[in-house]
Amino acid sequence: MKISVSTLGMYPAKMENILEFVDKNRLKYLEIITEYPYKHVTSDDLSNYDFGISVHAPMSDINISSHIDKIREASIEEMISSFKIANELDAKRVTVHPGSIPVMALKFTDKILKYNIESLKYLQSQAEEYGVMMCVENMPLLERLLYTNIEALYEDVANEIHSGITLDVGHGHNNGFTVDEMLKSKDIHHIHLSDNDGSYDMHDALGTHNIDFKRLFEILKKNKYDDICVIEVYTPHQILKSIDYLKKINIL
Repeated sequence: MKISVSTLGMYPAKMENILEFVDKNRLKYLEIITEYPYKHVTSDDLSNYDFGISVHAPMSDINISSHIDKIREASIEEMISSFKIANELDAKRVTVHPGSIPVMALKFTDKILKYNIESLKYLQSQAEEYGVMMCVENMPLLERLLYTNIEALYEDVANEIHSGITLDVGHGHNNGFTVDEMLKSKDIHHIHLSDNDGSYDMHDALGTHNIDFKRLFEILKKNKYDDICVIEVYTPHQILKSIDYLKKINIL
């Protein structure tokens, strides 16, 4: 199984320290969130290591479904910038977040949903231009976020967007979906791993709550899943605890 870690868990450490941490723990994959302080990472920065790289597009102040044209357009440009960075780093997968419903748009959500689909379809075409796979992520249970319903994401990707999917297991659990329900789509090409008790999106260490990771990996093996699974937690301690858990259940 290809197990990766996200820069989220070591933020805001210097990239050289992150690379040393990943290497020291004998992992071969790293996911880079391409916003400060990792916005301008180059292949030269990674040249001393042979890691498989994936990219997570910026999350801060981004809304690809905003009804304010300039904000929506700037958000789209940030996503495209991440495709370019991924191409330069030879990263094959780029995770993007869907849009959200602005407070002043609650009375015309149909328009926001239309913007979301239009933006993602355009971004998919741009991802293809840069030779990367865009993977749209399911969201946690927070007000006004789109694709908290994993089934809606799967349907839109299959019928309209035609991209990949990043399955965030913690987000799915937070929304009441079982592991079996989460893994129904054939478009899943990237996975984020964290644990929670279902009440909110904790991004806690694997094995600390009640997500059935044993069942998750059982299904992934059965389905011959060959893409990356990213440990996406908040601290180095949680990363190490997650690594120990994966060793305990014979995944690492």
